[in-house]
Amino acid sequence: KNTDVRNTAEETAFAICENINPFAMKSLLPQIFAQLPVEKKWQIRELGLKCIAKFNKTAPRQLGDALPEVIPEVTACMWDTKKQVKIAATAAMEAALQVIGNRDIEHMTDKILVAITKPKEVPEIMHKMAGVTFVQSVESPALAMVVPLLLRGLREKQIATKRQSAVIINNMSKLVDNPLDAAPFLPLLLPALQTNAESIADPEAREVTELAVAQLNRLKGLADKQFSVRGDISKLEDEFKKALGAENAEGGLLVVIKQASTIATTMMDLHFMEDVQWTKHVSSQFVDYLDKAKVEAGIEKVREEAEKMLVVPEEDEDEDDSEELCNCTFTLAYGTKILLHNTKMRLKRGKRYGLLGPNDCGKTTLMR
Repeated sequence: KNTDVRNTAEETAFAICENINPFAMKSLLPQIFAQLPVEKKWQIRELGLKCIAKFNKTAPRQLGDALPEVIPEVTACMWDTKKQVKIAATAAMEAALQVIGNRDIEHMTDKILVAITKPKEVPEIMHKMAGVTFVQSVESPALAMVVPLLLRGLREKQIATKRQSAVIINNMSKLVDNPLDAAPFLPLLLPALQTNAESIADPEAREVTELAVAQLNRLKGLADKQFSVRGDISKLEDEFKKALGAENAEGGLLVVIKQASTIATTMMDLHFMEDVQWTKHVSSQFVDYLDKAKVEAGIEKVREEAEKMLVVPEEDEDEDDSEELCNCTFTLAYGTKILLHNTKMRLKRGKRYGLLGPNDCGKTTLMR
C-alpha cells in the first residue's frame, strides 16, 4: 500500500527484466506467471504483465520462443474485470505480436488481437486469413499466436469457417521446417480437426479437413522421432553435471547449472550454436565456481551433444536404385559470416536439383 515501496518494487522488477541475460529470460516466467491468477492483488498482476511487455525490447527473439507459454497466460488476463489488468494484458499481447517474426501474417496482428476479446469477429478474420499466401517458414512464435484463433474457427458452427480453418492449418503445416515447433500445438489441433472430419456433412469441406489431418499426422510422426529439450532442462542439466564433473553439485553451483541449462535450451531453440556464443552466454555463468579452462572444455562438450540433439529426422524417401553421389552435412562461411551451418545435402544420380534465388544473391559464388 505504501507508494514508495510499490514504486521501488516496480523499478526493481523492471531492472531485473532489462538486465538479465536475454537467453535466461525463460527462468523468470514461472515467477511472473505465478503472480497472474485472479486471487493475487491487481497491482501485482498488472506489474507482472508489464514485465512481460518489457521483454519485447530486451529479449525479442527469446520472447518469441516463449510465446507458447506466454500467450495462454496473457490471454486469460485480457478478460479480467479490473481495468488496469486488462489494459496491461492488452499491452503485453501487443508486445508479443510484434515478435512473431512471420511477414506473411504480420499485417493480421491487429485482427488477431481483436479476435481474442471479440469471438464474434472470428469468422470474418478467418475468411481474411484464408486468403493469405504462406511462403515463409512457419515457426513456433507464429503458431503460438495463430493456433488459438484456428481452434475457435474449427469450433464455429458455420461449415465455411471450419473449412477455412482447415485450409489455413494445411497450408501453414507444409511450411513447418522443424516438427518440434508444431509439437506443442498438435494435441490441440488434431482432435478438433478429426472431430470435424467425421462430422462435417459437406463432402468437399470434409475432404479439405482430412488433408489437414494428414499433414498434422505427418508432423506428429516426425516430432515423435526427434529428441526434444524444449521446456525440459533436465536433459541438458545432466550433460552439464557430467561434462563439468559436478554430478553431486549442490548449493550455488547447482543453481548455476540449472540457470545455464535454461540459457542453453533457449539457445538451442533459436539455433545459437556457435562455440563463441556458448562461451559468452553459458561459460560466463560459472566464473565464480569453477576453473575457466575446465569450464570452457566442459561447455564445448555440452555444446557438441546439444548439436546432436538438434538433428531433425528426415522423412522416409521412396527407395530406388539410383547411385548416391553425396550424402553429407557441411558448414559454409564467407569471411566471418556463417552462411550455412550443419546443412544436409543428399544428391542422387539421375535426379534434377535446382538452386533458386534472386539476382546477385550469391548462387554462382556458392556453386564455385
